[in-house]
Amino acid sequence: MKSPRVANIVLNNFTGDNRVYKTAHTLKEAGFDVQIVGLLKGNVPKHDDADGIPVYRVRVRSMALPEGFLFGAIKYLEIIARMVLKYRKADIWHCNDFEIFFMGIIAKLTRPSLTLIYDSHEYQAERYGKHPIERGFIRLIERTFLGWSTAFITVSKGIAQEYQRLYRVQNPVIVFNAPHAVDVEPNDILRSTFDLPPEATLFLYQGGLAVSRGIELLLDTFEALEGTDLHLILMGSGTHQGLCEEVARRCSHVHHHPPVPYADLLRYTASADVGIISTQNLCLNNWFCMPNKLFEYIQAGIPILCNNLHDCEIIIEDYGIGRIIPEYTQEHLTAQLFAMHTEDRARYTAGLKKAQSAFHWDQEAEKLRTIYGPLTSI
Repeated sequence: MKSPRVANIVLNNFTGDNRVYKTAHTLKEAGFDVQIVGLLKGNVPKHDDADGIPVYRVRVRSMALPEGFLFGAIKYLEIIARMVLKYRKADIWHCNDFEIFFMGIIAKLTRPSLTLIYDSHEYQAERYGKHPIERGFIRLIERTFLGWSTAFITVSKGIAQEYQRLYRVQNPVIVFNAPHAVDVEPNDILRSTFDLPPEATLFLYQGGLAVSRGIELLLDTFEALEGTDLHLILMGSGTHQGLCEEVARRCSHVHHHPPVPYADLLRYTASADVGIISTQNLCLNNWFCMPNKLFEYIQAGIPILCNNLHDCEIIIEDYGIGRIIPEYTQEHLTAQLFAMHTEDRARYTAGLKKAQSAFHWDQEAEKLRTIYGPLTSI
């Protein structure tokens, strides 16, 4: 019997998208014929291989157009046309976020037998910076068409509860973006890379260097800590990467490291002393977020210093694995940095071990297998 074909589709070029990578491999192991579909932008090949899973990237010729609402709409319309025409014959679309779910609706209109799985990594209508008209459009489409998806997946309990409240979503599935459980030994990769002394406390921010992540305040705060033993390492890329590199050049307490492959990530994470989550509470999407880095810090066995974010705070407090910044100001951030610098961080070890057992990809993968189990025969 032929395996059902799954198109696992993203609106990026699939470089460093660990959730999509893990989902694809979980579905392949469950017996599905999986391909990852993304966009051909940046220095990436049109066809690729993700450890045995084919990756196809769609060329969007209008991508050369300038930025702006009108040109953005033109680009999106071309993406919709190319995605729908080329991949509508798949049996299942695993739609990562709203933009792909909307394309999936159009694809299903042309091929009613297409099965849609809506994997919403965000609180879609409440993302920071969204125009009110765009928010209204997202709510309208989700309210009207969420029933077309066979399953609704999201990343946090807070977001799941909001979708239940707003759209009466039945049985939302929360799939945490946790890494695989691996044994990671403490090491000095980052300390040796930046030639930092043993007495230095390394605070690590890993992930996207982007707007609303609190990057600016982190940089300002550590610039003011010149002459102390507190160091900030920013490991990642994004729109704020240039700013991070600029500050790192003039400040001996700030360091930038490029992103590392998923297979190596936790080894680097474990070489830090404290993991930072500085996402700002600027919108409901941020308030309910459960970023990858939370679970990566847990699996690497390092305590966490986190902004006061609803779902993150619950886990950190329940397991006793870090501190919460009560208000994201330089004064409060500095106080918590010094508190974690001076305290015995071994106090967090027992809680981290419990959290490691509770949050890992093997457990999250079982949720996907439960969703997809009835689809093996479509």
